[in-house]
Amino acid sequence: MARIYQVPSHTQLWLTLAVTFCAIPQLLKGPLWQTGLFALVVVIRALVNRQRMALPGRIIRSLLLMAVVALTFYSFGRLYGPEAGVALLVSLFGLKYLEVVSQRDAYVLLVLGFFVCATSLLFSQSPLMFLYVLLCMVLLTACLAGINHSDTRASGGQHLKRAGVIMAQAIPLMLILFVLVPRVAPLWNMQVGNGKARTGMTDSMAPGQISELSESSALAFRVAFEGEMPPPAQRYWRGLTLSYFDGRAWQQAIPKGMDKESYLYRGGGNAPDWMTALTAGRSDGNSYAYQVIVEPTQRRWLFAMPVPFVSGEGVSLARDMRLVSNNPVSQRQSYRVVSVPAATRRLPLAPQEEALMLSIPDDSGRRARGLAQRWRLDSDADTAVVQQALAYFRQQPFHYTLRPPKLVADPIDDFLFRSRKGFCEHYASSFTFLMRAAGIPARVVVGYQGGEQNSLGSHLLVRQYDAHAWSEVWLEGQGWVRVDPTGAVAPERVEHGLRAALEDEQSGTGLSGIELDAFAGSGLLGAMREWADYVDFRWQTWVLGYDSQLQLSVLGKLLGQVTPLRLAVTLIVSIALLLGLYGLYLFWHTPAHRQSSMEKEFWHLYQHVQSRGLRLSPGLTPSLLAEAISERWPRAASPAHDWARYYQRSLYDPQQKPGKQQMRHLRGLRNRLCKLLD
Repeated sequence: MARIYQVPSHTQLWLTLAVTFCAIPQLLKGPLWQTGLFALVVVIRALVNRQRMALPGRIIRSLLLMAVVALTFYSFGRLYGPEAGVALLVSLFGLKYLEVVSQRDAYVLLVLGFFVCATSLLFSQSPLMFLYVLLCMVLLTACLAGINHSDTRASGGQHLKRAGVIMAQAIPLMLILFVLVPRVAPLWNMQVGNGKARTGMTDSMAPGQISELSESSALAFRVAFEGEMPPPAQRYWRGLTLSYFDGRAWQQAIPKGMDKESYLYRGGGNAPDWMTALTAGRSDGNSYAYQVIVEPTQRRWLFAMPVPFVSGEGVSLARDMRLVSNNPVSQRQSYRVVSVPAATRRLPLAPQEEALMLSIPDDSGRRARGLAQRWRLDSDADTAVVQQALAYFRQQPFHYTLRPPKLVADPIDDFLFRSRKGFCEHYASSFTFLMRAAGIPARVVVGYQGGEQNSLGSHLLVRQYDAHAWSEVWLEGQGWVRVDPTGAVAPERVEHGLRAALEDEQSGTGLSGIELDAFAGSGLLGAMREWADYVDFRWQTWVLGYDSQLQLSVLGKLLGQVTPLRLAVTLIVSIALLLGLYGLYLFWHTPAHRQSSMEKEFWHLYQHVQSRGLRLSPGLTPSLLAEAISERWPRAASPAHDWARYYQRSLYDPQQKPGKQQMRHLRGLRNRLCKLLD
């Protein structure tokens, strides 16, 4: 027996839209063959709905299934994992749409559609993606309403309206569950995007790397302070600490002979000695509490001001005072930090560290060694050597530029004595080399400096062009002290940012990203950009950042002491109260009948006749009403019957629907009739 398509025709368009919209996020980032497959499925489905071709048979569908599995494996190299799994799921979702022939098939397809649209949140959790998923859910709900109505009793617009009402009714319940149900790790916390390109700064620094990064205006991270915000000159965001120098590039390194396990503190258990020393200085001096939301980089390093103390899981602190994520940052990651700059004096300098921080290649910077040794002979203390080096950068004709000349032979000597033109990495590298040559332990720190405040909120936006490199030197009694040699040459870079430091430099291709960002930050575009950033930031902090710690804080303000029993009672009472209010609304709400134009026309004449003293029985037809008028007012008999005949023809004649012209003529007949009744 041939199969009969049972999905109503008025739902076919909504079903096609729902399936397509659910698949679009995957199709935009998936392989090209997947888009072609979906286009083929939609075309075949449209032809089948118009009865211009039959559904593909079981053999063809089986071949398509095997082709999808093979192409997925070819594109991703596997059939498991978030990327490959979602791609396979969406492809099978399309094939399922191809074989919908009954109401049960439509139910299965729509339930699968809810899961498919939710997988979009694995790869993006922005407010726009949330609204898009919400739109997909409305379309799927409209389809659920549509497949339960016959062609003669429903229309496509009614399904969409009913779906909107259902979604609106679910919002209060959703908010209650969101606030009160104990938080668990969301689906999007799984590691995705391992195959994506890494962005941001690398784990090493060579001349020219940071200047290339500074040409981008992409967002690096956001920061929201809970109290006082530090001045711009103090906003140094450490990302990497580079200790090993091979003559050209600086790299991360763990001192030889130092235990790797104790070098990184992951929290919990017995803290290493250096962490105990830092913790003892947590109350020293001023502190800054803030929340950082870092953009995905596919790398593990995070950013914070010195000295960072982190609350929460997933973030570790290294001995060199850098934060490390336990997993690559494949999605936006939020963490809370309390920075105590004065605590750095508590950190001891181990002999292995001192040896590493004094090491320099034998064949590098020969002239720089001689200069540093002269400073050492002329100085009584390490601080005096540091000041002589900064004075050298200020007094000599050094120039801060985003496009320095290439350093061919010896990068240190070439920069210090020949070109004297460079970006922050040139100054940090040469200064650190000079300090080591003078016998002062020193290292390079790479991260970001500054940040732009959003005028609508209290958070900072730190962009890629805020990338910066500076130095740290070890001074007895002070610990690791930050020294920024770039500030000696271009102090406006530290006080006002990269734009101010390079405003006199001629425009070129290297500055195009910064110039475009400055243009986008002005006028109407700037206002729209700030609003978009503010909404996105609040979404990150209030929705995606609503973790177990924030939930305990919110519930503590609402309930006082948070206990499982009190939380369960609050949840049950809230849901019961919500359902009770909704039940009362349904009980008391009686939707008023909305009269049609023809009903209003009949009612106007009916009331006018009664106002002239003629008592009419209820339930009169237009013909009986005309008869009653004829008996009371014989001279109005002919106009009354003319009105009744035209009324019934306009109402019941399928060839003559009551339009504006018909209603105007009917009102004219009624007005002439009413004049004869006066």
